[in-house]
Amino acid sequence: MTNKLPCYIVKDLLPLYADDLLSPESEQDVRAHLEQCEECGAVYSKMMTPEPEVMEDVHEVDFLKKINKGRKKIMIIAAVIVALVAAGAFINARIQAAKADISYDETTKTMVIYGKDDTDLKLPDTVNEARELDAQFDVFHARVHLPVLRTNGVEMDDYLPAYLGRTNESIKFIRQYLAENCPEIDLAERANKYVELAILPNGEYTWSETDDRIELNIGDFYWHREELYVLSLLGNKAVQWKQLGYAWYLGYCIDPYNEELVGGEMNDSIEKAPYYEAYVRGGGGKELNTETFRKLNDAASYVCLTQGMNWGTPYESWALRKTGVYSGPAKVQDPGDDMSVMMATSFIAYLSDKYGFEDVSDFCFGEKKFSDAFGTDWQTAYDEWASWIIGTYGE
Repeated sequence: MTNKLPCYIVKDLLPLYADDLLSPESEQDVRAHLEQCEECGAVYSKMMTPEPEVMEDVHEVDFLKKINKGRKKIMIIAAVIVALVAAGAFINARIQAAKADISYDETTKTMVIYGKDDTDLKLPDTVNEARELDAQFDVFHARVHLPVLRTNGVEMDDYLPAYLGRTNESIKFIRQYLAENCPEIDLAERANKYVELAILPNGEYTWSETDDRIELNIGDFYWHREELYVLSLLGNKAVQWKQLGYAWYLGYCIDPYNEELVGGEMNDSIEKAPYYEAYVRGGGGKELNTETFRKLNDAASYVCLTQGMNWGTPYESWALRKTGVYSGPAKVQDPGDDMSVMMATSFIAYLSDKYGFEDVSDFCFGEKKFSDAFGTDWQTAYDEWASWIIGTYGE
């Protein structure tokens, strides 16, 4: 991991850099910063541009130069001291991030990890004895009941560093993707909030929001972190098909750091899924990535559309109003509330392809009604999507 100095520190160090008074390491860091930062480069260029010459008495100029040089050194030293004191915590944090500071409490069996953008954490030998993990990263803080992960056959030494790193990157990816692809939605304040992630054996699957952070409690569903985060950004109290489909689409079909896509190859058990044949007909293969996960949702939708939704799991086939977790309105108010999760994801993806992700976001965030966002009514769009699914994934 590369430690990058912030601009305010570089600007304080520029006088030393100009006079070759920095250590070789510091000089290299400042030089690297100047090569990438136009603002600091402009400040340095202006500093190095000679002032217009003014005719003065030569002896007086030499005398003043000596005085000014001494003052300059004093001012530089003072500036450096102030900068280093002000930046001490920052630099120390970056150093600790690079080293992945880890401690372990034998009494509570709790492992504490502090890091930033660091997926190469070095875990202690006691990791196999630990009961709880407390991890602090730059965009999220995680509390993990480690036996929850162990019951899923996960090797802690290999899994934990990668999981923490992917969680950090996944949250940042979702924030950036939303900022770039639906700029008209005012998400800045909510998306920039710190994230508290709890993976505890309490059976909960909820989110809440305070003034400075978003709290996610995903129980033992640790691989569902992405869609729960997206749902928290949507901010709806009652989740309907559109919010859930949007969360799965962004968190699975777009986010490359999604936990279920990590293996890169599909589990053999997928061949037993009722939608596997349709998946193969639609062009899906053994490689598992965002594109093939999208095809899985499409293929599951084909089975739901042609055979009904009386098979599988709540996440795959049950009507949202029947899960006991999601409470959408009655069908007479919204005919889409009996779509399965995978159907909702496929439908949202279809709408995104046809009309654009920004229009889909306007609809799912409640900024626009369906007809205003897409220029057509819900039933017409649904029928067009269903026809496309059956034609693409059918016999």
